[in-house]
Amino acid sequence: MIPKETIDTIFETARIEEVVRDFVNLKKRGANMIGNCPFHDEKTPSFTVSPTKNIYKCFGCGKGGHAVNFVMEIDQLSYPEALKYIAKKYNIEVPKEEQTPEQIEKYNLRESLFIVNSFANDYFRNSLHKTVEGKAVGLSYFKERGLSEEIINKFQLGYNPDSWDAFTKSALESSHKQEFLEKTGLSIFKEDKTFDRFKGRVIFPIHSISGRILGFGGRALKKDEKAKYLNSPESEIYHKAKVLYGMYFSKSAIVKNDSCLIVEGYTDVISMYQSGVENVVASSGTAIGSEQIKMISRYTKNIILLFDSDYAGINAATKAIDLIHTENMNVKVALLPEGEDPDSYTKKYGPEGLTQYINEQVQDFVEFKINLLDEKSKNDPIKKVNLISEIMQSIAKIPDGITREVYIDKCSKLLEIGKQKLENKVNELILNGKAAKKVIKEVVKKAENSTALTKRLAKSEFQEKDVIRFMLQYGDYKINPYDEKEKNTEDDKIYVTQYILIEFKDENLFSNPNYALIYKTYEEAINRGTLLTEEYFTQHKDPVISQVAVDIISNQYSVSKKWQKHGIYTETEEMQLKKAVDTAIYSLKIAKISELIETKNIELSKGDNDNINLLVEINNMLKIKREISEKLGRIVLR
Repeated sequence: MIPKETIDTIFETARIEEVVRDFVNLKKRGANMIGNCPFHDEKTPSFTVSPTKNIYKCFGCGKGGHAVNFVMEIDQLSYPEALKYIAKKYNIEVPKEEQTPEQIEKYNLRESLFIVNSFANDYFRNSLHKTVEGKAVGLSYFKERGLSEEIINKFQLGYNPDSWDAFTKSALESSHKQEFLEKTGLSIFKEDKTFDRFKGRVIFPIHSISGRILGFGGRALKKDEKAKYLNSPESEIYHKAKVLYGMYFSKSAIVKNDSCLIVEGYTDVISMYQSGVENVVASSGTAIGSEQIKMISRYTKNIILLFDSDYAGINAATKAIDLIHTENMNVKVALLPEGEDPDSYTKKYGPEGLTQYINEQVQDFVEFKINLLDEKSKNDPIKKVNLISEIMQSIAKIPDGITREVYIDKCSKLLEIGKQKLENKVNELILNGKAAKKVIKEVVKKAENSTALTKRLAKSEFQEKDVIRFMLQYGDYKINPYDEKEKNTEDDKIYVTQYILIEFKDENLFSNPNYALIYKTYEEAINRGTLLTEEYFTQHKDPVISQVAVDIISNQYSVSKKWQKHGIYTETEEMQLKKAVDTAIYSLKIAKISELIETKNIELSKGDNDNINLLVEINNMLKIKREISEKLGRIVLR
């Protein structure tokens, strides 16, 4: 358990904009900051961060909360792990607790896998720096590649001894279970034999976007090894298609440069980073996929593919281009000279030479594919037609019409083909794609409609939400509970929270369980003599409560407190708080009575009960509704 004093310090210190900026490219808009939501795919930013309230809210997918549950959500961390992540960011010391074997067993599967990976990372680093074999073999290899001690430590590189089960034995002796060693792929158990997956290899830890160890890459140092590189297998915490090697280290530079370089290998990333080109990442042993592109889109819209000029590099670049366009990103390509990779080129010509080469050789996708066309088709008309069709397919995947138009015009000039013909082909490809999407949308819509029939929110939910909003936003404001025309003193005033609790005393008016829970929490606190603030709920350790509180107080549009135009003056809630609170209270009461009347009318129509008694009940409720409506009318009109 993390002590409450430490938790309080973490919440008091953490600034939501500083935490979110590690994962999202934020831009200033008025008092708030906006960016593309990291939790769902969107073209127009709807993700808002409020530095003044210290919360975030996405008006697209609905997610919202404080800094801690943002980290929990984005990196699938537990509450304690998210606290530790933020504490590390702000150099807040969290008291360490030794984990007993019994405590380790209580961890859920994901946490157990992270624990095993963390142990393995420490073991590999220790083997590299503190053993004779590690220094002679592993450290020598990294030094020969030109890596400095500083960069080796930064990327947490390591070494697994050239022994069948040295690591596995150490892990088991440290109380780590065989089950988790197998699930992470660190160890292989066959009958009565045990093997280290990364035996005799230098180790590249693969980090999550927040710095946790997801898996490892291991490079063989012996020439007779079948696989030069070996990666951790897929697991509960490691999904290759969703990970980019180096992103944890490079995200700030990507935002700063407003571009992301994608290379092919681990050492390419590390050597370029060491040389000063820090906005660089690599895929984890797979072709670039849509999930990885979406991750990059949180930080920039501009991607440069820096691949080898061999068949594999060209093929990888060609496949990535269309995917990047589909995600509404800008893409350029730079192929390195034959026989070179970013690592070797940087060593020969330095970071300035590599940067100069990229700037001189970088091409947009049209130039890249036309150059391929010239090389591959030569005098073969069929190959030429196929490559032209491929270029048109790439253009058709660009969502923005103006951008498509620019590229069509460029193709027309470079290929010496009529613009209208190319435009017709692109439109044909777009329409074919839309037809397929239309069918899918119709199927989804039918499914949504059938689901909607099973859902029915209480009619009063809006009014319930409004009352809770007043408690959250104005609960610690004081108002006069009596008629404003009467003479009263400052001592007569009470808090808005107290006023609402008095009005609803002994009445259970909240059908939404989350609103009911917040109301009950306020009630219990007042009974203890405590006045809760908005921050108590927006920074609540229960992510459901904090999410609901943020949803209620978040406004998609900023409203000016004073608006004076053509003699019209608009007053804010704060200026007429008593009136606004009364309106919310009476509106909820009317909505609840209306629901009861509707329920009684349904009973009456069934004819299963005493009709006379039902009519009397309905009549009494209608009378109460009229009385409350009259009060509400007087409030609104005065």
